[in-house]
Amino acid sequence: MKLLKQMLGGLGAVVLLVMLAVIGMGLADSRIDYQVSTDGVDIPGYSTLEIPFDQSNDFSTAHPFAASAIIDIDNDGIEELFLGGGPGQLDGLFRFADGSFQEIPSVAGPVKTMESASFGASVIDTDGDGLDDLIVSRTDGVWLHRNQGHSFSNEKLPLDIPVNTTPLSVGVADLNRDGHFDLFVAGYIRLDLVEGQNIFNKKGYGGSSRLFLNRGDNTFEDVTDKAGLTYVHNTFMGIFVDIDQDGFEDLVVAHDTGQVRTWKNRGDGTFVNRDNPNSSSYSYPMGIAVGDYNNDGLVDFAFSNVGSTPPNFLVRGDLRDDQVNNWKWLLFKNKGQFEFEDVADRARIADYEFSWGLSFEDLNLDGRDDLIVSENYIGLPPQKLPFLRAPGRLLIQNTQGQFAAVGKEAGVVNRRYSIAPIFADFNGDGYPDIVHVNLSGRSQAFISRGGDAGYLKVKLPNRASAIAATVEITLNDGSTLTRPFVSGEGLGSDPSHIMTFGLGQARVSNVSVKFIDGTRVERGGDFRNQLLTF
Repeated sequence: MKLLKQMLGGLGAVVLLVMLAVIGMGLADSRIDYQVSTDGVDIPGYSTLEIPFDQSNDFSTAHPFAASAIIDIDNDGIEELFLGGGPGQLDGLFRFADGSFQEIPSVAGPVKTMESASFGASVIDTDGDGLDDLIVSRTDGVWLHRNQGHSFSNEKLPLDIPVNTTPLSVGVADLNRDGHFDLFVAGYIRLDLVEGQNIFNKKGYGGSSRLFLNRGDNTFEDVTDKAGLTYVHNTFMGIFVDIDQDGFEDLVVAHDTGQVRTWKNRGDGTFVNRDNPNSSSYSYPMGIAVGDYNNDGLVDFAFSNVGSTPPNFLVRGDLRDDQVNNWKWLLFKNKGQFEFEDVADRARIADYEFSWGLSFEDLNLDGRDDLIVSENYIGLPPQKLPFLRAPGRLLIQNTQGQFAAVGKEAGVVNRRYSIAPIFADFNGDGYPDIVHVNLSGRSQAFISRGGDAGYLKVKLPNRASAIAATVEITLNDGSTLTRPFVSGEGLGSDPSHIMTFGLGQARVSNVSVKFIDGTRVERGGDFRNQLLTF
């Protein structure tokens, strides 16, 4: 009996040590990993609002994702919010009015089957009528919801998706220049076929992502094999953007338990996988942020990862001893000619915690991209406790190209299960507002309190033919800022397609838009605190 008591006492001590270790890890996740100067940098301020939509995905009956998008339903210049529902729940549409988010009656919104879950959303005008339509990836396929002005149609697209694959998200472009939207469907293995969450090497395991060309009538040809994009691997998302400025849409893809893939478009309907800083290591790249963070005119990318949250032995899975892992966040600086350098550590973002979707946006309107990151995993047991969850990261870029974590000072803290951040100027003050899209609970909006910095908003035709266009503005001091026009940044999300350029105290003398087909449109003048529509 004495020995048994000693054993039980020893076991209790072990359990206590494990619990203390878990708590210590959770608290460490909330720590700011870098000391970054914010001297001379404006930290924006926000007010927090609950969005009246209790997302129902608890990870037991559907993959842990939720669709979200910014959409101007009635083309009045005021954008609305779309949130995807989980199993047993309709999607939600919301307008911002009188200081709060108000639900638009479900009769006006897109309709999904109740047993399905909405994982990803893209907003594009698919039929040229000037109204934003919705493409939503769900458990049961990819759906097109045409905007009819007062309501949405409901059409399941006839895509030949493998039976073992769930479509998580779509990348949109007009690859063959015929005026119709084409789709890269990112595929993940069906939930009932999942064998684990850290399988790197098992041959043939995972979902199949497919490339579909629109025949012009919203029927599609599967050109995956012809394009050289055939592979089997769980994939979160893909984005079309012109990486090397050759006039063709390249494809950036985030694999689960794998690598970032950067596919160069050869211009003949085929793609080739080009090496990048993540090609020789193994990671969990999930979300993709797209921007020109260093203002050199070349498009850059940030990628989320599991970060410092899980111990190495839990996430190495079936990796061999000779296979190198990298669990840190990634920041690909574009050096031109399809070459990249990972500068995440230099930019002071590499060592943060488990993250999902992320987006670049100039939050304080100083002309430099900032970074918004979603965090916390509903499937991680310690994070069942709110105080062990990470706060989500709002990272403001300083004049040295480093990112400072200022979420607490800015009033942007989200200790919920955020899957993606999206942004739009809901209150019309020129400053971007933020929504953290949360699983299994309510999403939170962070509404800017404004400031005295200037801005220029640029709105392109929201057509597939505009995807991968580049907008360049020239300031009155001769310096320039550029932004790529993309669809689907974040993770299963589509932020506002109205591009906001932060001006500080400057003014704009010229705006140039270079479309992917080579067409260039310019507009000269004296612009500040206004919207230009092309």
